[in-house]
Amino acid sequence: MNRFLTRSGLAALVAVAIALPASQARANMRDTDPPEYKDLMELEAQYGAGPLATPAGSKPGAQPAAIPDVFGPGAVLTVGNVFMKVTNWGLIGNPFTNVSNDPSCQWPGASGIEYMNYVGLAVGAVNPLATDPTAVRRVSYLQEFRPPTLDKEDRMYRSYDGIINGSRFVNDDGDNDPLTGDPLIDEDFLDGRDNDGDGKIDEDYGAIGQMMWSCLIRDDTKEAIAAAASERHVPLGLEVQQSAWAYSIPGYTDFNIIQWDIYNRSGHELDSVFVGVRSDMDCGPIDKGDYWTDDFNLPQYPYGEFWVPTKLDDGRLQSASMHDPSISDYEDKPLCPEYRIRIQGYSTIDDDNDENKTPGMPTVFLVDHSTDPTGVSGPMKVGMRAFRSWTSGTPYQQGGLPTIDQQRFEFMSSEENIDPETGWITLPPGDQKGDYSDFWSIGPWRHWPNNGKIRLTIGIGVALGDYKTSGLQRYPQAYEAAPKDSKYGAVLSTAVQGLLDKFPSLANCYAAQVAYEGKYDNTAWIPVPDYHGREYCIKAPPGQIITMQGCPDLAPRVVNDRDYSCFDMDCDYCTGAYDFSKKRGLFHRTWLAEAPPPSPNSNMSVLYNYTDNPDRKFPPAGDGQVTVAWDNLSETSPDPKSGQFDFRGYKIWKVSNWQRPVGSAGPAEDDWTLLATYRLFDYAPTNGIPCPPESVTAGVCAAGDTLCPLVFVPQSNSYERICLHNGDLFDRQSGDIIHPDPAVLCQNWPDCDTAEGWLNGQSAGPKTSRIKYPIGRYRYVDKEVKNGFLYFYSVTAFDSTGSGDHISELESRRSAVEAEGVTPQSSISAPKMAGKKVWVVPNPYRGSRFIGDRPSTWDLTPNAADPTGTHIDFLGLPAGNWKIKIFTVSGDLVAVINSTDAVNESLRGEATDSQGVRHPGYNRQQDTPWDGQASWNLISRNGQDVVSGIYLFTVEIGGKVEYRDKFVIIR
Repeated sequence: MNRFLTRSGLAALVAVAIALPASQARANMRDTDPPEYKDLMELEAQYGAGPLATPAGSKPGAQPAAIPDVFGPGAVLTVGNVFMKVTNWGLIGNPFTNVSNDPSCQWPGASGIEYMNYVGLAVGAVNPLATDPTAVRRVSYLQEFRPPTLDKEDRMYRSYDGIINGSRFVNDDGDNDPLTGDPLIDEDFLDGRDNDGDGKIDEDYGAIGQMMWSCLIRDDTKEAIAAAASERHVPLGLEVQQSAWAYSIPGYTDFNIIQWDIYNRSGHELDSVFVGVRSDMDCGPIDKGDYWTDDFNLPQYPYGEFWVPTKLDDGRLQSASMHDPSISDYEDKPLCPEYRIRIQGYSTIDDDNDENKTPGMPTVFLVDHSTDPTGVSGPMKVGMRAFRSWTSGTPYQQGGLPTIDQQRFEFMSSEENIDPETGWITLPPGDQKGDYSDFWSIGPWRHWPNNGKIRLTIGIGVALGDYKTSGLQRYPQAYEAAPKDSKYGAVLSTAVQGLLDKFPSLANCYAAQVAYEGKYDNTAWIPVPDYHGREYCIKAPPGQIITMQGCPDLAPRVVNDRDYSCFDMDCDYCTGAYDFSKKRGLFHRTWLAEAPPPSPNSNMSVLYNYTDNPDRKFPPAGDGQVTVAWDNLSETSPDPKSGQFDFRGYKIWKVSNWQRPVGSAGPAEDDWTLLATYRLFDYAPTNGIPCPPESVTAGVCAAGDTLCPLVFVPQSNSYERICLHNGDLFDRQSGDIIHPDPAVLCQNWPDCDTAEGWLNGQSAGPKTSRIKYPIGRYRYVDKEVKNGFLYFYSVTAFDSTGSGDHISELESRRSAVEAEGVTPQSSISAPKMAGKKVWVVPNPYRGSRFIGDRPSTWDLTPNAADPTGTHIDFLGLPAGNWKIKIFTVSGDLVAVINSTDAVNESLRGEATDSQGVRHPGYNRQQDTPWDGQASWNLISRNGQDVVSGIYLFTVEIGGKVEYRDKFVIIR
């Protein structure tokens, strides 16, 4: 589809918006624009964002706190290679490029190369209670999902695997179901609300990945019903718990996962329910106009079933000592040395890689969805129901975009382009390049009860792909030619690697699916299989007894309403693992992977580094230096898989000379420079020994002193005595030691917060506790900086994983967005220049057309949030409040700058301190009491870019002009 805001379209719309009231401007949109485009433009106007925003001086459609995480900087997954925006209403991605420079789906990292416009959710159903014939079959779609309220609680929430109260498959709060007595596990979804009625908020949820964003959305709010659309929105009464996460561990960084848990909150049963995914994948560099118009679709790449070797620690192996000896065919061997996975995805690819600027290709793939193995109320197995792919402008009747609910439901309930036997997509690739979009569905679910849940999990990945030379169009032939087993038709495990090596997107989906499969283990869970292969467990309805049969070769059994009874519905021992020797079922722990320690919280975070934060004790920006401060979160977060404190150290990274490449949301992967690697010393109270007699005699040390070891320090090319104490951080290259600051007290002093885990290498016995400390426990000062320039810093953590010959280190991801940049500021005590008290830098300012030609090398590429990309700075400003007025030589007032003015308001929203009080989240001109520097972006008070000339300025203190001078601008 068309980009919601193309560059040419944006310019035209801005011109229209300036000339006309918002309502007239909307009336001038093209009739050929897709409904989604018109709806989203209406939404911009409603929320006072974008070119159709409510005119200045009139009442906005919503207050800033009510604006959803769509406009402006929002929730972005940044720990892997796929930088992807997540919003809190029916949409993944960032089509609003005019009001936000957040990446939609950039790879690798903040590269400025986009691979997605958006991916959206659609849910269709039959309402059996509807009296209006037009309300019987409806679809809730994209912008028709909104946050439940406009309260500040209904926003995006960030977490990670291992966060307190967020351990998956763990009863964090120890509560049980009052009716059944079963433990309630991960029952309180992370959404800022008390979902289980126990008076606690977010006390037991399941966090996943190294970064996760979660939110709640509904289709029946006032805002959803009133949403501008091509037809009246008729809600179904749906609530969606949306989670999106990413990994930073090797092999898992090129895909992100989105999971929608969809609940029927209508108060009654819904019938013929279908869930759909609408996607618009576009490939190309943002600085190239209409880069989405030269793509090809690959609807049959990748797909297939594959055998995967079972790992030794996976209980589904069901070794000979674990399984029933009466299973004669497996008497002396495991039941499941291999298991099968299913991959179903589709891709989009650029026609010529844009002169090697677009090396990748995006893939959307189905990971899992709810099933009913009986086939009575839902699909029996995971797979797509219908699929179509088209180029922009294709009519619905010819395979194009459904534009109204009737068409959407008709398509979603069809079996279009899906083989009924295999479930694979049958649509061939298009033969003409263009702007391709896709729509697919799963289902149906019949008789979906009130409060019933349907789960859909998908992946969005990017991998290498070249349309002309890689032969990706021939993937179906390569898959069909691969050797397969005779029973299931899955590719043999011995032949899988050959396909993975040849087809990178297949390898990406394969890694994601294997990660999802996880393993079977002894996690306490109800229910679990009561025999080998019995994956489907049920209870009879209250007061009833039913008879049920699983695999046709097995006899029917009676099911009561008190206990779970489990059945083998697919005749497969490997779905449903059981330990016969211990007479207990094993739990299928999905998404199980090693995890590096989470990166610590630092003073670079926008939630910490804002002027009005009363908790900010370590501002990063100083005079000719930047102070990087962080907490010990990484040390107090046990590995979510092993439960061990396996943390080993920190790495400090820096970005200099960043000039904001077009479309970039922050530094790219190659921009980072490693400053230092610090390892934690926690082996003993000290590394020194009492001074031995021979050292006393030799005069090396005195009796009673501690003798520290000699360590070779590469940077000084010499041996130095390094004295370490427990808790110190040591950089082997420089010999530098960071001591924990004893003045920084523990969290919740004096009742210190702690975390429990096993020591590294242990897996049983008593656990140990570690105290949690806030930001400031560790500090690193970088003096290789210049005032007025923008810098980025990232503190990552690494661990020690494995044992014996298989020890490896996993490291968290270095990343930053533009809002986390730091600019050192001249101090009020800085030496004055040539006797002047306040002066301007640079003076004269030379604004050459090309950034590289300007003497002011701190200039950035302009974008929507910063239309000039440049600034001049006033230095030598005094303490206390001040006001700068700038005039032309004829005395016209050009601009006014106050010490309390915002510097980066367009990049930052509100922030909440530790007491729950909300503050403006931006930095002010006078960011600290000793900040003697202020910036001006060369925009006049009338919103115009100033021209060449001589300008005068005054500095007022207490209403009295104390300083005056002039500067020159040359353009």
